[in-house]
Amino acid sequence: MKIGWRLYFTVVGLVAMVMVSYEMNVWTFGSETEANPDLVRVENVSQSLNVQEASSDDKREILDGEFTVLNKDKDLNDEKVVKDKEQSDAGIIPSHIHIPSIGVDAPVEDVGILDNGQMGVPEDPQASGWFEPGTQPGNRGNAVIAGHVDSRTGPAVFYDLKKLQIGDEIKIQDKEGDEKVYIVEKLESYPMEDSPIEKIFGSTNEKRLNLITCTGEFVRDRGGHQDRLVVYSKLKEPEMDQKDITPPAKVQVQGTFITWHAVREDYVAGYRVYKSKGGEDFQKVASISKHERKTFVDAAASEHQYYVTTVNQDGQESSPSEIVGQK
Repeated sequence: MKIGWRLYFTVVGLVAMVMVSYEMNVWTFGSETEANPDLVRVENVSQSLNVQEASSDDKREILDGEFTVLNKDKDLNDEKVVKDKEQSDAGIIPSHIHIPSIGVDAPVEDVGILDNGQMGVPEDPQASGWFEPGTQPGNRGNAVIAGHVDSRTGPAVFYDLKKLQIGDEIKIQDKEGDEKVYIVEKLESYPMEDSPIEKIFGSTNEKRLNLITCTGEFVRDRGGHQDRLVVYSKLKEPEMDQKDITPPAKVQVQGTFITWHAVREDYVAGYRVYKSKGGEDFQKVASISKHERKTFVDAAASEHQYYVTTVNQDGQESSPSEIVGQK
């Protein structure tokens, strides 16, 4: 009988310790002690993304490590959040995320916008959620995947997200096994009441993936973590050979203007204009962005020869166009 009472008090003591540990949120505090030099905390963000005060109904979800993307004035129904954009064939519907460097290997669920303007949350703390109204991974724009950092039972899917380093890979797969690989470019944390909604969810010409979770100290009075962590990454695309980059066509000299036709490929970043007197030792004289007029002005154009090259987004250059100008 005495042994039974000892066992009883031992079990009660262990349960009490677990409950105290949860109230102190030891899962989070333990994770915050590991510093990452690549993680930058940003304050006073000009485009804020504020978190509303939690009602008693949703405090339980926040205590479970809910990631929130709610703004008192500009929630996810704001016009700066890109939604329902027509997707190209390059994108995939994600079903799995794998981050080798931190051991993440988890399912991805589709989530949308709740009635209160928040991004939906997977019920399973070990699953992540893709913002389905937004960009598909692989397409131009900001694809967004978010996940819990912790739960009542311990670390959740994105518990170690802050350990990611610049250059790490993030792999996204669909149900058919097609994969998109992203490279981490930067990690930033923001105060929960001041996060850049347009930067995270807005439009961009680049192919990006942003991962979101909670981070920082767990503030019991507020019912959540003090910061939001965002990992920004960019799609890894195969390098192109020079022969795969199309040089500009229809290069002409018309008075003082050198003009050419645009290369209508997604990889184009811009063009370089080269100039020579006598047809030797061509020197670069201009760089023209993809979105600028395909024109270079030279008052002495009639005395020189020119060619133009195409430059892709990795800085690789095509072979020269035809040489035009003074013979």
